[in-house]
Amino acid sequence: MSSPNRESIVLCHNGAELLESGDWKHIYKFKHPGFFGECIQPGECGFITRYRKINDSDDWSLELVTDSSYYTKTGVHYHDIISARDMCEYGVYTITLPGGAKVDTLGLPARMWWEHWVSSSTRSKNLKGFYIAYNVSDYMVAK
Repeated sequence: MSSPNRESIVLCHNGAELLESGDWKHIYKFKHPGFFGECIQPGECGFITRYRKINDSDDWSLELVTDSSYYTKTGVHYHDIISARDMCEYGVYTITLPGGAKVDTLGLPARMWWEHWVSSSTRSKNLKGFYIAYNVSDYMVAK
């Protein structure tokens, strides 16, 4: 079942870890609505995303981690029903402007649309959290 109307669940990350490689590992707890029955695996259902810096640029790649070794000691485990094509990860930032005004905004970590109109010398930026908008349209049951 597919629809132009999208139903999304928004998830906040439940932890982030800086790896020795310089990559970031974001942990999400999430029981997918397409997974039926009781889960008998240890820990909670969820998934991990990983940010990798691309060469020496300011660009980063984001990937859904399916390698079970990344899940060790995280408290979550991965089910293969989770799909990267159904998710969009973004950050929520609070920007403090000159004069103390605060603005909350969305953006990807490397390239923020607002950096073009708010000079870095006149503002500060604080990350409030990372989130995933997960499309569950195909798993919603019409009544």
